[in-house]
Amino acid sequence: MTLFTNGYITLPIPEGFQSVNNQEEFVELFLVDSTKPMTIKISVIPTLAGLVDIKESIERNFKNGEGKLIFSDFIPINDDIYYAAISSMDNGEVSARCNEFLFVKDDNLYSFEFAYPYADVELDDFYLNIIRSLKIGKAKYIVEDESYRLNE
Repeated sequence: MTLFTNGYITLPIPEGFQSVNNQEEFVELFLVDSTKPMTIKISVIPTLAGLVDIKESIERNFKNGEGKLIFSDFIPINDDIYYAAISSMDNGEVSARCNEFLFVKDDNLYSFEFAYPYADVELDDFYLNIIRSLKIGKAKYIVEDESYRLNE
């Protein structure tokens, strides 16, 4: 098993997945499965918001935008509380389901986004096992007032 680590977080890369370069700000790891249309994006974002505020913002965005929010609630994973948002989008050409799990610790938002073309109950355990394997060494960002800096 291959491990990803950047000095802040460590987690195993699931079998069959390959890391691809992603230029989005705050994305730590972007994985693609070459045998099926599935992606995993893991991000760490500096934040002063709590999970309740994040949940309300995501729900508001879905009311005003595209896609359908299927599930939006707090769930326990390991000893922590995560916000889970499961959504789907179908524009006639592309159909996708996105399972997103968010967790805030030390003013850092840890985001796991799993995208797949359809719902699959077996994948739920797959997603959760990846999240359960996350090890946080230290907060990546230090947030002060309305700015942040890298925690070196």
